[in-house]
Amino acid sequence: MNKAHVIFHIDMNAFFASCEEIKRPYLKDKPFAVGVRYSSKGVLSTANYVARSYGVKSAMTVKDALKKCPNLCILDSDYKFYQECSNHFMSILYEYTDKIEQASIDEAFLDVTDINKHPLELAKEIQERILNEAKLPSSIGIGATKFLAKMASDMKKPLGITVVRNREIKEKIFPLDISDMFGIGNKTSPKLRELGIATIGDLYNKLDDLRDFLGDNRYYYVKSCLEGKSSNIVDPDRWNSLSSISNSRTSPHPIETEDEAFEFLKLVSDITYNRMTRYNIKAYTLTVQIKYTDLKMYSKSKTYNEAVYDLDFYDKIKELFEELWNGKNIRLIGVGASNFYEEEKIEYDLFHLDLIEKEENLNNAIKDIDLKYGKNAIKKGFK
Repeated sequence: MNKAHVIFHIDMNAFFASCEEIKRPYLKDKPFAVGVRYSSKGVLSTANYVARSYGVKSAMTVKDALKKCPNLCILDSDYKFYQECSNHFMSILYEYTDKIEQASIDEAFLDVTDINKHPLELAKEIQERILNEAKLPSSIGIGATKFLAKMASDMKKPLGITVVRNREIKEKIFPLDISDMFGIGNKTSPKLRELGIATIGDLYNKLDDLRDFLGDNRYYYVKSCLEGKSSNIVDPDRWNSLSSISNSRTSPHPIETEDEAFEFLKLVSDITYNRMTRYNIKAYTLTVQIKYTDLKMYSKSKTYNEAVYDLDFYDKIKELFEELWNGKNIRLIGVGASNFYEEEKIEYDLFHLDLIEKEENLNNAIKDIDLKYGKNAIKKGFK
């Protein structure tokens, strides 16, 4: 009999707001949100729990948020700092396992099946460490599949730890509102509601009747999820491909200024480049993608004569971005790399350093002979 998987979904609570509280502890008991301070047309990316008690929510316009909470403090986004906070809590997770699939800047799946510790004790330890060391509150969902772990992490916030076992799906998942089902989406759930589907249980009970509406892919996805048979594979390389590596991020609010655009571009660029360094590769082709607030998508690529790496990477990405951006408000930025050159990995121990020195001496000797007797007068041979 196969051993049941134990999957954690770790989700930071009000992540951007929690990051801001690290910088500004005095805001902890005051209502505040992260968004665009000086634009009534802008939308909020998140709000702290004090602001939420007034009815302030993410994706709400600044104008509507101020109506609900006139003394709401609105902070500009600091993406660079948010990435630093993300790196901090992720570094804690990697102390436990390398079976980690980072789903976004503030959430990750972990396969902890082989860790010799009770899952609840392990979850509590990880949660406390993230809170104490990274100063970030989190919720952890535990299940045998990624879907159940994800659903469980949403059930108790902030600082919740929730287990959903396969046998508890009908009890804990079915009564939830249809909009709460991971993978359904904000566009599909209102349409389902029009068809009389109010809860996740309703969806499952009428699944066969809705097959044409959902389409085969989504039909089988829902069926497998709600029968406890969906994916339990935590793939650290899910978002990577060695034929191309790319990363895109949707801004929580429209990007309106040049400074904000370059800050967000740098964040996305760094994530893509860090993935390249993981594989020790350089790229000849770079791509920048922009989606505007009207949802129109544009991209620009350029192939260089020499492989791009290190500091040149962001400089060239920025050049492409400047050529592509028309000055309109931005919703999403993507950065991609392809057409790779892979460097040979060498372990630089004392033996290899000795070989390198001998290689350099040999090359210098060959150059001296070439100068005296003409090019290719002597070549390296092999035994």
